[in-house]
Parts: sequence; C-alpha cells; structure tokens
Amino acid sequence: MKNPSAHGLEIASEQRKGNRFKTLLAGSVGHLIEWYDWSIYGLMTAIFAQQIFPASSLAASLIASYSVFAIGYVGRPLGAFLLSPLADKLGRRKLLSATILMSGGGCLIVALCPTYAQVGLVAPLLLVFARLLQGIAAGGEFQIAVTFLNEHASNRHRAVNASPQMAAIGLGILMATGVSGLVSASFAPATLTSWGWRLPFVLGAILSLFGLYIRRDIGETPAFERLTKAVDQQRVGIVSILSSLRAYPKEVFTVFVIQMNTVQYFMWMIFLPTYAHLVGQMNLAQAFTGSVIANVVFCVAVPILAAVSDRIGRKPMLISAAFLFLFFTYPLLSMLVGVATFRTYLLVAVVGSLFVAMNNSVIGTVFAELFPTHIRTSGIGVPYAISALIFGGTAPLVATWLQGKGGTLYLAAYIGVICIVSIFTYLIVLPETYKRSLV
Repeated sequence: MKNPSAHGLEIASEQRKGNRFKTLLAGSVGHLIEWYDWSIYGLMTAIFAQQIFPASSLAASLIASYSVFAIGYVGRPLGAFLLSPLADKLGRRKLLSATILMSGGGCLIVALCPTYAQVGLVAPLLLVFARLLQGIAAGGEFQIAVTFLNEHASNRHRAVNASPQMAAIGLGILMATGVSGLVSASFAPATLTSWGWRLPFVLGAILSLFGLYIRRDIGETPAFERLTKAVDQQRVGIVSILSSLRAYPKEVFTVFVIQMNTVQYFMWMIFLPTYAHLVGQMNLAQAFTGSVIANVVFCVAVPILAAVSDRIGRKPMLISAAFLFLFFTYPLLSMLVGVATFRTYLLVAVVGSLFVAMNNSVIGTVFAELFPTHIRTSGIGVPYAISALIFGGTAPLVATWLQGKGGTLYLAAYIGVICIVSIFTYLIVLPETYKRSLV
C-alpha cells in the first residue's frame, strides 16, 4: 500500500511542476504573439499594400505600408513610459493581461480593416492606429514579461527559467513564416489579394485570446508581493517611479548599450536572406529555408546557453558574443559575396544564430538583476525602448544604406563599433549579477 504522506508529496510536486510550466507559458506567450504579429505584417504587406495604400505603383504602396510598420517602433517608447511604471505600481500580472489584449486588438483591426476603395483615408488611418497600438503593447510586453519570469524563477536557475521568452521570438517568426506560406499556397492570387491575406491576422487575434486565457489567473511574483507588504506601492506616483531611475545611471546606460546589439539580431535573423540575394545572387526561397533552420537552432540554443550562464555568470556570455561578432562578422558575411550556395548560406546563418543566442540567452535576466523590485520594470523598459527605436527601428534602413555605400566592409564596421562599445561597457560598467537575489 502506498504511503499517504509520500503520495501527498508526489501530488504537491506535480502541482509545482504544473504551476511552473504555466508561469513559463504565461510569461512567454506574449512575446511569441508579438513577434508573430510584427512578422506577419512584414510578410503580407506586398499582398495587401495596394488595397490600403493605392498608388501609381506597387513600390509606392509598399513604401507607405512599410512606413506604417515603422510607426510601431515609435509606439514602443510610448508604451515603455506608460506601461512600465504601471507594472511597478500595480503589479506585473495585471499589465501582462493588458499588453496581450492591446496586441490582439491591433491584429483584429488589421484583419477587419476596410479597403481604401470602401472608406478612403479612413483605411490607412485605421492601419496606423493598429500599428501604434501594437507598438505600445510591445513597448510594455518585453520588460514586464522579463521581470515576471525572473522574479518567479529560483536564484540557481534564473536564466534558464526566463529563456523561453527569448526562444519565443524565433518561434513567433517561424509561425508567421509558416502561416504566410500556407495561406499563399492555399489561395489563388485574386482571392489572396481580396480577403485571404486577412486570415493570418485573424489567427493573431485568436492567439491573443489564448494568451489572455493563459494569463487570466496567474499569480503575482513573490518579489512584488513582498514589496507591497512593506510599501503601499499603489500610492506611489508614476512620475516618482520614473524619477527614481536617476539613482541608477550606470544600470540604465548598460541596458541601453546591451540593447544596441539588436542590430546583430536583425542582421542574422531577418536581413540575411536579402543580403545574400543582393551580394551573392542567392535564391530567396533557398535563403528563407536556411533562415528557418537557423531560427530552429536559435530556439534550441537559447535555453542551453542560459543554463550555462546560470553556472558561469552572465558577463562571460555577453563578452564572448561581442568578441565573436567583432572578429567573425566580416569573414562570415564575405562568404556570401559572389555566388552564394545553399550550403554556405546555411553555415553563415547557423553560426550567426548561435552568436545571437549566446547574447540573447542572458540579456533579459541581466536586465532584471540590475534593478531593485520597486523600479525593475521601468529600469528595463525605458532605456530598452529608446535603444530599440534608435538601433532596431533604423536597422533595415542603415543596413541597406551601408551595403550600398561601402559593401560588406561598412556593414561589418558598423556592427564592430557596436561590439567595441559593448565590450568596454561589459568590462568597466557591468557588474557580475548572476548571484544576486531579486527579492
């Protein structure tokens, strides 16, 4: 006969595992949906652009549509300044539900947006509003989810417990690529242009409802609960929370510098197919296939490298990634110049994705470990969003311009400057944080 007390311990252990899985899913699902939404817009733009932005040419319609895409980046700092202090004031859980609802609402507006022929200027204005709403949501989602996951994690396994959020980036892009490919293959061109392009956005809205369901009854983090027992955090003003960041200039600067490395993510995970097509006459279909494989490698590598950082620290991972990009960006990109083969492209894409994974596996946890509980979300969100706007929002334009002006050397030099600034910051300013308690 089974020992009742032992049976009770088994049940408690299973409940803890279930709660841990639900916490990881709740903290990561928003990032997956966010990157699905952002990617699906970019992938489907060529199909719906002329319906919303009629112009004399497809190129003009695309420019207008991609300009609206950029508006999402403008919304990010706004979301950071509005939502981050609210998460420090009201709690992480409530704001996580708000961000996913906003993201899903933006997707639904795009899905139901009437055409220019039906409502005139109202159509592009609705699209602008939808992208701005999604940008505001994205401006809050990252740091709130980072804080939520890291505050729920144990000290010994913090990075690996928070890593699903970063892996969710790759999964969101993979899902968007798969859905757009399936929809494009399933409909005739006329049907796809008429209404078929709306289906991926409907799916995005449905995914947001699923995320909202997952997040509906998750618990608040232990660190925030302990804070509210000591201080009536709801009585603290939002301006006061933001003003408190002045006491942490080094930490704010460090977050800004780390986020500059979003350029490397953009280069390898998004721009690389276009780059290989421009400089190596690479077939785009083959390039996208290689990038899908590299994305899978990224998703698998992130939790493994996060687990390594829980043992050896965060600084070795960040410094190693910066040095690898500094010394190998030019040789790797040069391999694609001339006539690039699929095998060469796959090698470059996978190696680069591993470098990116080394950096991204720890950045969220480093951010959380830099700040105390009462301003943690704001401390991450404000410099993160500003840096993302400056370096992430301009990455497509800068990469294309540098490639046109000076080729691979100029592009590698730009990334090299970012790496050098990062290395000095990691060595001089950034403390080792992996043994810090977040409570």
